[in-house]
Amino acid sequence: MEFCYGEKNHIRILEEAKFWKRQEAEHTVVIREIAPNLEEEYVNKLKEFQAAFSDMEATIVQFIERLARMCYMLTPGLVQEIRGLINTTLHQSQMFVMFLEKIKKESSAINDNPVANVVINHIMRESEYYIGIAKAYLSYTAYRAYR
Repeated sequence: MEFCYGEKNHIRILEEAKFWKRQEAEHTVVIREIAPNLEEEYVNKLKEFQAAFSDMEATIVQFIERLARMCYMLTPGLVQEIRGLINTTLHQSQMFVMFLEKIKKESSAINDNPVANVVINHIMRESEYYIGIAKAYLSYTAYRAYR
């Protein structure tokens, strides 16, 4: 995400977060599909992540709709709410990457499936990309708050 949008950066990060939460929810399904013999504990955890990502996407959509009704007039309080939301999405993605690292190490269904390994590595890189965007936004807005 470029940081050349001025005050619209806050809207752009919400759009990015919405997109990546949908991607991450879909990725949980992809993993379950490419590893049909995945251990039940990991299947259950993937379903939990899917629900959390979908819930977060819905929350972000509602927030964007709220901003639209306000003609995108951002107050310092709304910016703080956005920062809190992005911080939560960042934490979700970090936990997801840690979980994927765990199943790569511990799941025989993943270790015995070279395609699953490649796909999980790709999914991890995508979540790490979002983590980078979220961290950059949080750093940028923290810096701007003290200028």
